[in-house]
Amino acid sequence: MRSEELKRAIYRCGKCKLCSITTFHPARDYLPLCPSGTYYKYQAFYAPGRLEVLRGILDEEVGNTGELLKIAYGCTLCGACHEKCKEISSIDLNHAEIFEDMRNRLVGRGILPEAHREITERVRETGNAYGVTTKKTYPSRRSGDTLYFIGCTSRYREPEIMDSMIAVLEAIGEEFSILDDETCCGSVLFRTGQRDAARELVERNIRAIEESGAKRLVFTCPGCMMTFKKNYPDLGVELLHSTEFIAQHLNDLKVRHLGMNVTYHDPCHLGRHLGIYDAPREILNRIANLHEMKRTREQAWCCGSGGGVKSAFGDFALWTAGERVKEAKLTADVLTSACPFCKRNLAEASDGMEVYDIVELVKLALEVQS
Repeated sequence: MRSEELKRAIYRCGKCKLCSITTFHPARDYLPLCPSGTYYKYQAFYAPGRLEVLRGILDEEVGNTGELLKIAYGCTLCGACHEKCKEISSIDLNHAEIFEDMRNRLVGRGILPEAHREITERVRETGNAYGVTTKKTYPSRRSGDTLYFIGCTSRYREPEIMDSMIAVLEAIGEEFSILDDETCCGSVLFRTGQRDAARELVERNIRAIEESGAKRLVFTCPGCMMTFKKNYPDLGVELLHSTEFIAQHLNDLKVRHLGMNVTYHDPCHLGRHLGIYDAPREILNRIANLHEMKRTREQAWCCGSGGGVKSAFGDFALWTAGERVKEAKLTADVLTSACPFCKRNLAEASDGMEVYDIVELVKLALEVQS
């Protein structure tokens, strides 16, 4: 966005700060909606205040300080403020995109957390955000129109999600392929303002997907899917999240009811950014007893790991997840989500609560064939 466009957006914010709390009537309670503002407790960490900091950056009134790093990058880019602003006003400010643009400007000045710089180096050296050089491989798969794009976190940190999705695809009878040398989609680099480095990954992935001949990409990572939708050119292929794909094939799967009382955490990328709310619930209602938390769908509380927060501000990320776990424990016995980042961070703060990705529960629910 040009500076003039950003300033127009900034001035349109009425500074009402209603974007920081959930709508009272459905929840019957005043519940916080902005993790950053709630945690740091200063106006600069809520959306209206962060917009004013951006104005100061554009007008060159704000210099490089430790607090600027925290304000600019200590936000999960969850998009809750955007959804709430749309609900209560006629103004449509895409705060997540604006704050991402803010970071890109700071990166251009060399202002970014060291943790984010290190992620970029790891991606350049190894092709993944975790710097893993030893990769779990599967027999080469180059069949069918469906390509399962695994993503860094499912492949290297939460492989049970990857294994479960592969098992579900096989149970459906879907012919699918996996990239032998999959490269990071670039999501974490785009979200942390490192767009130039991310574009190198875009080019590599475009070539790999075109060579695969896939007509459909299936993702267990909403961050990967959102990045393909938002930051990649139209590749002429269908993009589906795992929950959408599984929901389409529920009748092809012989699943049993697990008898679990579960609650579902809406991932920010999947819900607010991609608008996918119903498919995960359709699956869970088939295989478990679903109980909703007070903050759900557009007004769900973030897990705390997005936007580069997990790597640069670990205490904040873990606190945010802990707040979500407290809410989940008041609702059900098992917490489930549909994002590897969410599962990882919520599990770290789980305090003994079981945490699953939906595809793991689907795998559990598959009937054993005689």
